[in-house]
Amino acid sequence: MVKVNLRNGTLDLGIVTNNIDKMLTFYSETLGFEKVGEVPFPGLGVVNKLDCGKCQIKILALEKPPNNENIKGDFTASSGFRYCTMNLTNLKEVVNSCITSNQKVVNEPMEIRSNVWVAIIQDPDGNLIELMQDGTIDE
Repeated sequence: MVKVNLRNGTLDLGIVTNNIDKMLTFYSETLGFEKVGEVPFPGLGVVNKLDCGKCQIKILALEKPPNNENIKGDFTASSGFRYCTMNLTNLKEVVNSCITSNQKVVNEPMEIRSNVWVAIIQDPDGNLIELMQDGTIDE
């Protein structure tokens, strides 16, 4: 059996969008990730790279519309990649930033286990993001 040896111990996230301005605003201003570069791929589009801790979120703006749209909805809408999880220390602050920016908060913070809090938000394209925090949160 082969085991993948990750160079930096992380997994980056790639998102394809037709909505680049709103997506960049959401990830850079609402969530506070720093845009660190753009990589053009002639004939395909431009990848916008944002630092997300030790990982990167790569948002690909296509030159032409994609052949299909992603199925929108909650975890049960379809199989496949449905959400990503961000473990953080400022859950309430991030949820409030989403509310202030008129971004969809699917589930307000709730305690799912003793001292484990979760909230679900949506980016402008409808991708789900699970926010988790251990410990207590400011009510």
